[in-house]
Amino acid sequence: MTYRVIARRWRPKRLGDVIGQPHIVQTIKNSISSGRIPHAYLFTGPRGVGKTSMARIIAKALNCIYGPKEEPCCVCENCIAIENGNFVDVIEIDAASTRGIDDIRELTETVRYMPMKGRYKLYILDEAHMLTPQARDAFLKTLEEPPGNNIFILATTEPQKIPYTIMSRCQRFDFRRISEKDIVEQMKRICSEEGIEYEEGAFRYIAIEADGSMRDAESLLDQVIAYGGNRVTERDVINIIGVVEKHILYELFESIIKEDIKRGLEIIEQVIMEGYDPNQLYEGLLFFLRNLLLIKVCGGLPNFIYMEREEFDRIDALVKEVEYFEIQNMLNYVLKAEGMMRGAFPKTSLEMIYINLYNISKLKDVEKVVDEIKRYEFNRYSPTPEEPRERHIERPQPSLKEDREKEKKEIEVTTTTIPSPSKGDDVEGFIEYLKAKKPFIGNIFQNLDVSIEGDIIKVKLDKKYKFIKDDPSTKEKAKEISREFFKREMTIIYIDPKEKREDTIEDYVKEVRTLFDI
Repeated sequence: MTYRVIARRWRPKRLGDVIGQPHIVQTIKNSISSGRIPHAYLFTGPRGVGKTSMARIIAKALNCIYGPKEEPCCVCENCIAIENGNFVDVIEIDAASTRGIDDIRELTETVRYMPMKGRYKLYILDEAHMLTPQARDAFLKTLEEPPGNNIFILATTEPQKIPYTIMSRCQRFDFRRISEKDIVEQMKRICSEEGIEYEEGAFRYIAIEADGSMRDAESLLDQVIAYGGNRVTERDVINIIGVVEKHILYELFESIIKEDIKRGLEIIEQVIMEGYDPNQLYEGLLFFLRNLLLIKVCGGLPNFIYMEREEFDRIDALVKEVEYFEIQNMLNYVLKAEGMMRGAFPKTSLEMIYINLYNISKLKDVEKVVDEIKRYEFNRYSPTPEEPRERHIERPQPSLKEDREKEKKEIEVTTTTIPSPSKGDDVEGFIEYLKAKKPFIGNIFQNLDVSIEGDIIKVKLDKKYKFIKDDPSTKEKAKEISREFFKREMTIIYIDPKEKREDTIEDYVKEVRTLFDI
């Protein structure tokens, strides 16, 4: 007996079998049950999502011996003939090959005749956008006012090429890409019904490779089963599809977060030496970053991403170490770097992409830093509320040198806090903790003379960083983090530099670039 591939054997036969298109299924059911059946449909959407299958189901529902009804019986003579493609009143036309004006004239001639066996005569025109302009013009009049009992179903993957004159005469239905979760569930269902053992992790690779097409996913599954016999394993899928294993992508991203650039470059070299194409690793990294971003933004695993619990827990722990804007910046860069991978040196391009991702991870939120500096520059001489243990100091006008000298003296005696006994204070540990919590502030503190006396942290400023003493947001955040680290209330004194020169906004932006290697 001739073998029929999975994509044909598992093709939807009833509206209830259609996966991932509930909005279309419900509309079709209601129109059939109410008798409001249009004379022309336009089905649009990517390949393998059910457009032609839906057209055949409509043909069966309307021409079923026991119909018309919402669901065809699929056992009567008419339903079986339509399913096998030999029902005289259902004419399927491939517009990619039958696209000329003579072909369309022949079709319009048959429209005048009544159905021979069924209630309706249906014309299913696949890839309708391929019709020539002359053929479309010849078809237009028939489509506008067809004789009774004739229904046209046009299917296309490129709706933008369908003229508006044709589109306006049809009821349009947009088919969606099928979600990874729905594809995985269908793969499980097929394997269970056909007695095939499987590892659940294997289906995720198939779903990603299928890119929303159920037909492509079923064809890949057929290929994997032919390779591995009655068992589908994750390793077999990886070997056949050629995708990069998820643990490699995890380790590659982890090397960026842990600032181990050497390890990341070694991973790239190892993967390429194993026979993988650099573009495969690039695509894997892109999808990995996409999943990370969605998990971070959604605060958990979205229902449209399929992922095993163990894998999610591992990724979720990694995601907590980075801010969403870092992942967003990385993903944005990888998308823009697609052109680099098309060049003559894909391996070198991939290495450069990785190094740039490493550098991006160190930039943090530069735009936020620049905004804070601009806000400071605007408000630097406006009175601001001080911390509880500090008294208010009037901000001087920048043009008055004597006021600047007075301010410096007042800063040095700005608190009356009585020092308490030392509790094992660790300046270096505090600065590292500050860098982990607020990299911008921590990097500044690292470049200054910081000392601790009891409950007082003295920060000796220099001409580059003196602006932080007047920035309420920076001061409050530093004090809050010091309280977390030392487990007690701390007072931070900012001691002005002796240098009198005024820094400009350009100086501050230049320093930000120095801090983050921009």
